[in-house]
Amino acid sequence: MNTADKKSSVLLHDYFDLMLIGSAHAFSDGFTNLLVPVLALIVADFNLSAFQAGLLLSSYSFSTFLFVFPVSLAADYSGKKLEILLAGLAVSSIAYFSMLGVEIFYLILILAFIAGAGNAVYHPCGTAITAERFKAIRPYAISVHGMMGNIGTSLIPVSMAFIAQMAGWRWAIASCTLPVIILLPALWIRFSPAGKSVKRILKTGSHIKSSMSIALSVFRDRRVILLALVYALSGMGGKASVGFIPLLLTQKYGLSTAFVGIMISVYFGMGIAAKPLLGFLYAKFGVRFALGIPLLISFAATLSLGIVSWAPLLAVLIAVIGAANPISPVILTAAADFSDPEKLASSVGLIYSLHAAGFVTPFISGFLADRAGLYAAFVFASVFFLSGAFLSTRLGKAVKQNNGGSNEE
Repeated sequence: MNTADKKSSVLLHDYFDLMLIGSAHAFSDGFTNLLVPVLALIVADFNLSAFQAGLLLSSYSFSTFLFVFPVSLAADYSGKKLEILLAGLAVSSIAYFSMLGVEIFYLILILAFIAGAGNAVYHPCGTAITAERFKAIRPYAISVHGMMGNIGTSLIPVSMAFIAQMAGWRWAIASCTLPVIILLPALWIRFSPAGKSVKRILKTGSHIKSSMSIALSVFRDRRVILLALVYALSGMGGKASVGFIPLLLTQKYGLSTAFVGIMISVYFGMGIAAKPLLGFLYAKFGVRFALGIPLLISFAATLSLGIVSWAPLLAVLIAVIGAANPISPVILTAAADFSDPEKLASSVGLIYSLHAAGFVTPFISGFLADRAGLYAAFVFASVFFLSGAFLSTRLGKAVKQNNGGSNEE
């Protein structure tokens, strides 16, 4: 049965479930960049330097880096992917909502760290749940799931910008956590039987892999390691640059917070169309092409950000980077295709753990921006995109060597 036939056989409640888990992804991805649309307001409120602004963004990413892989191992070992996912989103929501009453910058840093730790659980657990729930239409389901993430990251900044104009940046952040109150119980109602089913399979199988053996198995998989490294380099480039786009728009061009919110929405919104296209490129041309070309485009556009002198051209470059940067459908579909289902959450966890290693790049970018100007931050970011494009050529060869070339050529 081909993909079109499989999609036609999917029932209405399957689409409802896909939209539901996709909505969770929308909020999770929105949470990842929740501070970016109002970063200029936070900087002004606390009188922060560019380095301190980068430190705030790094605090979130650092906790993700620390927690995502251990949590994914726990999810594979216990089978409680859904329970871990729900608990993580709840913790992240509470941390963000708590910023409403905080007046000390270093407490904001701590809450950002806690929010990152909670949200770290989503991608390993959410990807595994989606892959298990929609086995018959896995590439389609993962692409839609990924696209919903970009819908969240594109719509949330616009709403935040206007709320911030009316009620301040604290309410802009807190308001984004309120829909999760409805979403989490709905996820439990619709997906808890599948979660229990997975748990029974793991408990009654011929053997139960220990978390250490799962980790060793993942680290021995060269395909997963290369996917993780490419995604890490892409993430480092993105994190080194996206947080400084609002500063570029406000400091160099004197644009309003509302316009900044719109441009950040454009940045992430371009991924809504780009993610299905990247899925097509992966299916048609293979993983090497589907990763290398977008990364080269990101390199060239990011390098150009700090030198353009015309605001409309800057907006075009931001949109181009937004379209080229969301390579996660290719990364995750490849991981699902080439990983043992019993270690998929751990494989995705390792991929996102290395991706979260980009926590180091925002404050390095801030350090460079303080001393050499904002353009230095974008030059720094572009190096990672170029390195990722180069490494993706090795990834294609690895897939061919391990899978007979069926997914590469």
